Amino acid sequence: MSIIINGTSGVSSSSGALPLAAPLSITSAALITPAAGNLEYDGTSAYFTPIGSQRGIVPGMQYYRLNTAYVGTNTTAAQAFFNANVTLSSSTVYEFEALIYHFKATSSTSHSTNILFGGTATINNIFYQVLNAASSSAPPQYDSGVTGLISNSAAAVPISAVIATTIYRSFRFNGTVSINSGGTFIPQYSFSNTPGGGYSTGIGSYFAIWPVGTSGSNISVGTWA
Repeated sequence: MSIIINGTSGVSSSSGALPLAAPLSITSAALITPAAGNLEYDGTSAYFTPIGSQRGIVPGMQYYRLNTAYVGTNTTAAQAFFNANVTLSSSTVYEFEALIYHFKATSSTSHSTNILFGGTATINNIFYQVLNAASSSAPPQYDSGVTGLISNSAAAVPISAVIATTIYRSFRFNGTVSINSGGTFIPQYSFSNTPGGGYSTGIGSYFAIWPVGTSGSNISVGTWA
């Protein structure tokens, strides 16, 4: 095995093991003509070309997962799904995904649920989808139907009908957001009425977000034409 750096052959090993100092630092530079085996970094995202000229994004995920349930409050004000927020950079487009277990194990006053995003970052544009599976029984359970929402706004959007019962939900997020000025970005929820007690975000819930390019134009990575 050998490594090529700037056209020069580096350390080689017949065993296939290549000793490298940690951490391995890659200086940002303009992307070159893609070739199989290239690993590149342009200051926003990392890229690898696995075959031919098919350059692809290496997702450098910022990731948060709950190992202890996080209990919310009995309020109509917007509140975070997690007891943490992520800080994003200016002039950058991000892709994100999440799977969130959200539940309230006691009866409640009638209310509906909204999804929104808060924080100090300012947004050029956003588009996302949330799929919602709900049940009156705690997992594991069979959900007979899935509802959802699509939105191009960070403002609150309803995702549920009015309920006044015990509820267990999963929310599956997928979307992209273009950041103007950097700052915090917070997945949140709110209610149409105080629900009679706080909802919890359950163990195993996670949120992942990673940069895919610079804001202001279409992003094309790979052999798109």
